[in-house]
Amino acid sequence: MNEVDLYLRRALPSPGGWLPTDLRRAAVLCPIITHNGQDHILFVMRPNDAQTHPGQMAFPGGMHANQENPLDTALRECLEEVGAPNEAATPLGELQPRESSSHVHVHCVVARVNAFNLRPDPREVARVIFIPLAELLDESRWQDKPAPTASSGQQPSTSPHFEFGSDLLWGLTARFVRELVELLPRNLG
Repeated sequence: MNEVDLYLRRALPSPGGWLPTDLRRAAVLCPIITHNGQDHILFVMRPNDAQTHPGQMAFPGGMHANQENPLDTALRECLEEVGAPNEAATPLGELQPRESSSHVHVHCVVARVNAFNLRPDPREVARVIFIPLAELLDESRWQDKPAPTASSGQQPSTSPHFEFGSDLLWGLTARFVRELVELLPRNLG
């Protein structure tokens, strides 16, 4: 197990059950993957015609089904959206659950995901983006800004923003990533 994984295992609570809420429930997976010899976080870009969060960068995830716990939901959604088999993921912990702009209570499970045959589902994923963890740890790359004008739902007044080439990470996913990188020493990644 590498240094990032050991650190997160100590810093994060283990994935648990759903917190009590009257809101609908969903879970996402924050996949940390070794890509080109260094740690990256895998994101998906939602298709522009997606019903929810069109054209936005996100983690693989979605609504819970049946008796699933947050970990089960996050793993199922990651398999459906990008083809990551459950056995490829080693859970490292869970970030603080948050309410989305569309009034969904979202749990974010952080996991180390071993190499797998990437198979994005075109109905849910326009493309996959790998952002180096070292870049996400660079404080100078982050800004707090209002939501983009085309955003939907009830947005907070500002959100963390991270530009990666022509792509923009913002909103709930960016808040989860900020929480994650704030836990890590800057010399990791």
